[in-house]
Amino acid sequence: MTEYTESEYSEYTDYSEYTNYTDSNNSTDDSENNKVKRICFAILVHNRKEVVIDLLDNIRCYCPNSSIVLFNGGDDPELCHGLGYPVCPTSRKLSYGVTAVYMLEVMRWLEDSKKKYDYLINLDSDALFAKEGYEAYIIREMENKDYMGVGTKVPDDDFYCLIQLRQEKKQWEPLLGQEPYFESFNVGQVYSRNLVQRFLNSDQYSLFHKNLMETEAFGVDELVFATMTDRLGIQVHSYQEDVASTIRYRPHFPLDEMVHYLNQKPDCYLFHPVYRKMKDETRAAVRELMKREIQYDPDIQESFINKDLGRFPYMIRRKKNKSTVMEWIAASEEEGLLYWKVKSGILYGPYSFGSGKVSGLSVLETSYGNIEVICRIGTSLVHFWREDDTGEWFQSDTFAEEVVGMPSFIQSSYGSFEVLAPLKGGGLGHWWRNNDNPEHPWIGPHVFGKDHFTDAILIENNSSQLTAVVLQNAVYKYFVRDDRNSWQWLGPYE
Repeated sequence: MTEYTESEYSEYTDYSEYTNYTDSNNSTDDSENNKVKRICFAILVHNRKEVVIDLLDNIRCYCPNSSIVLFNGGDDPELCHGLGYPVCPTSRKLSYGVTAVYMLEVMRWLEDSKKKYDYLINLDSDALFAKEGYEAYIIREMENKDYMGVGTKVPDDDFYCLIQLRQEKKQWEPLLGQEPYFESFNVGQVYSRNLVQRFLNSDQYSLFHKNLMETEAFGVDELVFATMTDRLGIQVHSYQEDVASTIRYRPHFPLDEMVHYLNQKPDCYLFHPVYRKMKDETRAAVRELMKREIQYDPDIQESFINKDLGRFPYMIRRKKNKSTVMEWIAASEEEGLLYWKVKSGILYGPYSFGSGKVSGLSVLETSYGNIEVICRIGTSLVHFWREDDTGEWFQSDTFAEEVVGMPSFIQSSYGSFEVLAPLKGGGLGHWWRNNDNPEHPWIGPHVFGKDHFTDAILIENNSSQLTAVVLQNAVYKYFVRDDRNSWQWLGPYE
């Protein structure tokens, strides 16, 4: 099974790799009957391009109808190069905690560029969505509102950002007047376009921008935007408690807390902060959940690519190309698998390989630099791998039976391949391959859990223990393997 060279692929389309402003975003038809409310996320990014791409993919999955603009506040001028999203032309390095000017400059840029949106939302690169629903929530809650934030209120006297602002009292009082001011957490602040225009057209705009340029106070964005809104005679509002409960300053969200909130707070969507490390347990779990959403939902697939990718499409972003190239594996409608590559906005493929009706798959890039795939064919598991140098695909013999649902596949920090899948008779099966053994034998299953599970993903937690996040009756649970001790699977925990 030898693959064609890239130049021999069929070129399907020259579509834009990312969703920027669609024709509907820039439409001049704003009649009440035709107008669709539009959200634009303004994201301040600093470094770690792979983390930025992870957030962009995350938004496209869980907020597929929204547009995105970037402000590069780091010291790498190439950080946003090739990402396919508009970058604010005044982007420059900003100091930690003194970044509020970026939002006002994004507002100015969008207005000067005549970009169409209804609500502008501030995000940072350490935020992630973990489920759908945020777009609908914002559009519903912002009806007849112009400003909303997390924890919007008059701050306590010992609020650190307020203490900082008081040190620049002479600078800020001509703009904000006397206390009391209003506070609102910077991540998730929502501005209507009407409010943005009020900011920009205010006779105090120049002073507002000057103060934000010159301030050295930490976290003024948590005070000045909400307070300026109030001083313009516009009422400030706060998110509902359940939605706001997962948006905070510190600590970073561990996996067990995220699972708890997903179960107990059905209206929580956005989590902040999440460590900006690709191997962080929470980030890894959200990324795998996102890939399952892509596999199951054709509408979400459409936000990534405008060509049918077959059944259960699985997206790969690889370290070898710094996550900038998308590769896809999908089950053919007939039998076997299909492979595509998206490079420089061009979709190449498909290349077909394998046989049998594939009913579920999971994919990863291994330490060998290959793409490797675990497929469920009927109730059996089969392993495929692709050698990048030749483009040739290889297939193993069946190594597991009596499997249902989607398998999950990782390479652990031990170097071994680990596979998890629900079993037909109930419980979960865990298989592993010892990659130090030249014969590469698959071992298992080790069976744990007694119930029937509708889905399961496998990650490694921040203590390098295998962790299974499972779905049972619409409730998330997780198991943790007692690595380096009993090696038994413990749980389930909620």
